[in-house]
Amino acid sequence: MSAAPPKGRLFRKYVVVLVALVGGVLVASGLVELYLAYQETQRAVVSVEREKAVAAAERIEQFIKEIERHIRGTTHAAIDMRIDIATQVIAQQRELDFLRLLRNMPVIMELRHLDVEGREQLRVSRFALDAVGSGEDFSQTPAFLRAKSRTT
Repeated sequence: MSAAPPKGRLFRKYVVVLVALVGGVLVASGLVELYLAYQETQRAVVSVEREKAVAAAERIEQFIKEIERHIRGTTHAAIDMRIDIATQVIAQQRELDFLRLLRNMPVIMELRHLDVEGREQLRVSRFALDAVGSGEDFSQTPAFLRAKSRTT
């Protein structure tokens, strides 16, 4: 009797190699596709976040401009009155304007009126005591220096 190898062994080896190659190619293709889909999704998320951030920045800018418009309206009313009325009446009117502004704009917590030298003439606040003519020095604060340079 001769010891001839069975005929199916070589066929099984080819099948295993072919299945391994095809499976490996499919797995590699799937991994590449998964990576590319991840990158595309990440770009889309960043794009959506950027759009939302721009929209939020625009809403915040509009909100700040609205507050600024209200504050400018209050200060212009006090400046127009200065021509006709004495200083004491102007201070009382400014205090009433500040109180009205606090009532109309709940986001404003405190308003201060500083003179040219940076001394506090009037403070109206939601949480602290109001002050008239306190004379507290704000001349070296960044907010006062920025205001002196005519920027908001």
